[in-house]
Amino acid sequence: MKVVIYSFFILLCSNYAQASWSKFALVTPESETVFGLKVLMSPIENKPGTYTIKLKAVGYNHKHAWLIISQKKLSPSEQQLREYIWQGSKTKQDILVKAKLMPTGIGGLAEKEEVEKFYVVELDSKLIERSYIYIDFPSLVFDGGYYYSIALGAYYKNLASGANKPLKAMPKDGAP
Repeated sequence: MKVVIYSFFILLCSNYAQASWSKFALVTPESETVFGLKVLMSPIENKPGTYTIKLKAVGYNHKHAWLIISQKKLSPSEQQLREYIWQGSKTKQDILVKAKLMPTGIGGLAEKEEVEKFYVVELDSKLIERSYIYIDFPSLVFDGGYYYSIALGAYYKNLASGANKPLKAMPKDGAP
């Protein structure tokens, strides 16, 4: 019996140790390539002041993405929303919107070949500075890897400064 209890304890501890490998990643135009991401932002021609944001669905089937809009711009530490996301329906005072994103390419009919999946969001420029795309597991897992906060305001500022020229149209395949 002692062997069973010790074995169970060792297995339990090793699972929690794996969870400690998980690391927060703040994604900006300067850091996106480090994390293997590419976020595209472009103005919508027939909707002045509105922008399309597009990025490949990272780890979909395991990780999910949420659009977060807050009352104010969040500091990097405030962007670590893991506990808030994992709590489900609980509210957080500074958060106005928490909307789970569904990637494109998800449909009722099975595809013959694998379709690349993307998250696509349209946002008014007045909201972008305090908007984030948060990517994480939807609940506690015993796994490592990154969980991300994509600071959309940094992309907007980069676009407004001319550092990244806006695309004339969003590419369908996600390539820049």
